[in-house]
Amino acid sequence: MIIVIGEALIDLIQDRYNPTSYNAVVGGANANVAIALARRGTPHTFLARISTDSFGQQITEKLKKNNVNTDHSIKTDEPSTLAVVSIGPNGSPSYSFYVNGTADWGWTKEELPLLEAEAIQFGCLTMAMEPGNLVIEEWAKAQSQNKTVSHDINMRPALGFDQQKELERVRRVNEFSHIIKASDEDLEWLDPEKTPDQTAIEWSTNKLVLITKGADGTDVYKNNQFLFNVPSRKINVVDTVGAGDTFTANLLGQLQENNHLGTNPTDKLMNIKDEDLHTYVHIAGIAASINCERAGAEPPTKADLGAVLNNSNV
Repeated sequence: MIIVIGEALIDLIQDRYNPTSYNAVVGGANANVAIALARRGTPHTFLARISTDSFGQQITEKLKKNNVNTDHSIKTDEPSTLAVVSIGPNGSPSYSFYVNGTADWGWTKEELPLLEAEAIQFGCLTMAMEPGNLVIEEWAKAQSQNKTVSHDINMRPALGFDQQKELERVRRVNEFSHIIKASDEDLEWLDPEKTPDQTAIEWSTNKLVLITKGADGTDVYKNNQFLFNVPSRKINVVDTVGAGDTFTANLLGQLQENNHLGTNPTDKLMNIKDEDLHTYVHIAGIAASINCERAGAEPPTKADLGAVLNNSNV
């Protein structure tokens, strides 16, 4: 089982063709990962703090509809977090947030269970927003010897975070993480004095590091070296909301299916054959590309993914 912990919020997404219109849809990086895992049939559970307000009810219904396991999620009277998503001409999203005093960030030690699982997936705002981020950090670090810890950095500069403090935080969480995923834009903002390649090499000591580069594919690093680039599938992009989350879920799902997660996490990841790793990243990228052909975060089912993979052109 894969534990996903983090935000489940409401995205107010701008209509690309009618910029004055916004649609309220369930979002949040970690909710997207949980939905993507559920759609591909991967055993999982989603730990979230979900409001009892009307937006929270919408979140709960979306998770339920997608068969996301929320047995250990928390109900709270704090309001739902809102993210306003503006879509650029190339389909890329930009964000502004309403986060003060909202449900997603109030984690306490008592709310975090110790569960039997092979992996923990977290990142994005969940690991940046106080006070809950430090509680989750301590909880995950304590389990990093017998669970694979996967950290999707997924920066949100629009919230006005201090760049140097964020770099220190990310490095601290990376220390006990085994899989680290980021976009090249994340790394350019986090450490502008280095190239994304230099940062990825530095981070990849006894770790698997994946840097997504949009149309330029995904760069893969391990043991302080660049391994290879996996090209992207050529598509007509509607938008890229949820693409990285879909990638993460489909990578983790494959790693779980092939017994690369769990006890002795570093050894398991470092001993994956390069050709197998290339396949896993390629398939995760195809899943992300399908999401990009749809409006909003709409990860593919396993059947959707299989139909595209069966096309000899991908």
